[in-house]
Amino acid sequence: MSPRALGVSVAALTAALWAIGALPAPHPLAWTSLDLRWYFYPQYEAFYGALRDGAPMAWNPYQLGGMPLLGTLQAGFFYPFHVLYLLLPTPWALAASIALHVALAAGTAAAFGRRAGLSSPAAMLAGIVFATTGTMRHWQLWPYLLEASAWLPLGAIGVLDVTGDRRARGALLLASANGLSWLAGGPQGTAFAIYAWTGLLAARLLFPGDAAVDRPRAVLSAAAALVAGGLVGTVALWPAYELANDGVRVTRTLAKGLLYPVATPQPSGVVKMWIVSEPWAMRPALALAPFGLLAGPRWLAAWAVVVGGLALLLALGPGTPAFPLYHVLPVIGWFREPGRLLLIAGFAMSVLAGRGLDMLAGILRVGMLRYAAAVVVVAAVAIHGLRMPPPPAPVPFDRGAVPWTPAQHDAYVRLAQISGSDRVWPLSPTIWANSLPPKLASITRLRSIEDYEPLPLRRQSEFFAYFLEGSPTFWDWSDSFEGRMVALRPPKGREPPAARRRLLDLMATRFVLLTPAARRRADVAAFVRDAGLRPAPTSAADLGLPEYELLENPHALPRAYVTYRASRSPRASELLSTLSADTFDPLVESWVEADTDVEPPGDAPPRGAPATIVRDEPNVVELRATLAAPGLVVLADTYDRGWRATIDGVATPILATNHLFRGVRAPAGEHVVRFEYRPRSVIVGGTLSLVTAVVLGVLGWRTRARGAA
Repeated sequence: MSPRALGVSVAALTAALWAIGALPAPHPLAWTSLDLRWYFYPQYEAFYGALRDGAPMAWNPYQLGGMPLLGTLQAGFFYPFHVLYLLLPTPWALAASIALHVALAAGTAAAFGRRAGLSSPAAMLAGIVFATTGTMRHWQLWPYLLEASAWLPLGAIGVLDVTGDRRARGALLLASANGLSWLAGGPQGTAFAIYAWTGLLAARLLFPGDAAVDRPRAVLSAAAALVAGGLVGTVALWPAYELANDGVRVTRTLAKGLLYPVATPQPSGVVKMWIVSEPWAMRPALALAPFGLLAGPRWLAAWAVVVGGLALLLALGPGTPAFPLYHVLPVIGWFREPGRLLLIAGFAMSVLAGRGLDMLAGILRVGMLRYAAAVVVVAAVAIHGLRMPPPPAPVPFDRGAVPWTPAQHDAYVRLAQISGSDRVWPLSPTIWANSLPPKLASITRLRSIEDYEPLPLRRQSEFFAYFLEGSPTFWDWSDSFEGRMVALRPPKGREPPAARRRLLDLMATRFVLLTPAARRRADVAAFVRDAGLRPAPTSAADLGLPEYELLENPHALPRAYVTYRASRSPRASELLSTLSADTFDPLVESWVEADTDVEPPGDAPPRGAPATIVRDEPNVVELRATLAAPGLVVLADTYDRGWRATIDGVATPILATNHLFRGVRAPAGEHVVRFEYRPRSVIVGGTLSLVTAVVLGVLGWRTRARGAA
């Protein structure tokens, strides 16, 4: 059977097995699907829902005072296969995407095995084992990693073609696999795939066997393909890089203490997770893999031992002497969880298992052994999956499994109507019972100061950390559940957050919604008392949540206002200390990151006034402000370099104001101030991606035409 026919057959079989529930992700605890339910599902629902409604969001104003949405790489907003979320309801699209990529990984891995010289049954074994065990099986709960890594085998086929007699086709396959992997939004999986492809290329060049390999052309073709793939992904990579530079994550090698957010695993624990907890297919395949080293092409054995073996050693963690390489190898050290390198080890092991089956069948001279073994593996995987107990927390493949109730959804909609342009703090000290999923705000268009986001902006991290802790530390909110704004207990020796309530006022936080768990906590009760919060005119029961409590912050400041005096900002800790003082009034004086102060004329009023928000959309905000003298118009939304401002249609620079917000200098009189989000990174990156994709498409068409001729 040809590699293409075999790959299609294995992909179809895998998709069918997934559809009947035979290939579920391991899901031993409720929190293992937390990211899928609390992050990916609502991100897709919010972004693609807005796109379906004809109101695309490039900026998300509903979380943390505003977030650059398109810089969020892991959501894969530019990934072509996410068109599913425009065509299907989000639960169906999520299920279809996972099934599609599991099938893609299985089919292309089988096709790679066939191209590498495996028999059809052995190649099928390799494809099924790779896609349904190990890392790929676990990553069904993390769509961005699954989608990015599913392209690994296709790129490997491209490498074989580049070093064979199909150089042009191989370069196109490698470029396409690389580009689509970048667009999927799992940069760690893509980086690992590039290492696997590079190692495979080196093995093919060092051990060409009987094939005549034009080494310089092969290297140039592969390098050009990887560069082209990177350019295809530029529309996502450029905004993500910009966000990373402005955020709490940095694009450099991480310190050892940041690699494992929960706990440093023991090598035995990694092995147990990878093998013991897997379907029955993993253990026989692991037993067959050593036989694959004894026969077949030398390049395959060399690649599997060096690249796959090194990946396995690094994945085992600091307990192995090879682990210092994790901090030396380029790019790999940027990412947490070295155990994810099992992706490469699993791919190498699955191919070796297929090779081992062929060798064992040859030794025993039992040709049917290959077919029997392949059938047994498929049956074992299916039976194991069908016998797995139901997960403790259902994954959101239907609307009943989403992490919010209809009552919560409807309450958020009503609260958004009541609060208008002001903000709300849904305070949930727990992520379990009666919690308020932070990203529900993006779906219901509620302006919330909460979120569940791994990459907030550095300004946001400093601002909210100072509010809770009294120190502008950087938060990586994905590192722990406590990273979210769920605790009101400051570090020992510091005043409680109520002493810094003015920061909430600056955010125009009008309401605080308390869950039942929050109402029972002593620290929350103390905050409510000391911050001067009071019952809101509309109760939580009126919203449809009788067990909750809705409080009003009577000190909340307007979201847009005019001030006539502004001074240059000091360093962050000093500035945040000033802003958090109860006596601070931004309408009297604000702080800007500028070269000069804003000095008012002698006849300027001592205090400014609120401005009127006349248009309030995700990507555009318009204000009408009346100034008695030259001054500063401030919008208490997150400052970001992607925003542009005009005053009465004339462009004007935006100043970072009061650490987190936006301000523009304006002359006396009545003016319309327009803020529009137009990030150059998306425009330039999109142009590069589109041009590269068109060029690759033309080259692919010409290559196919020449082949047909």
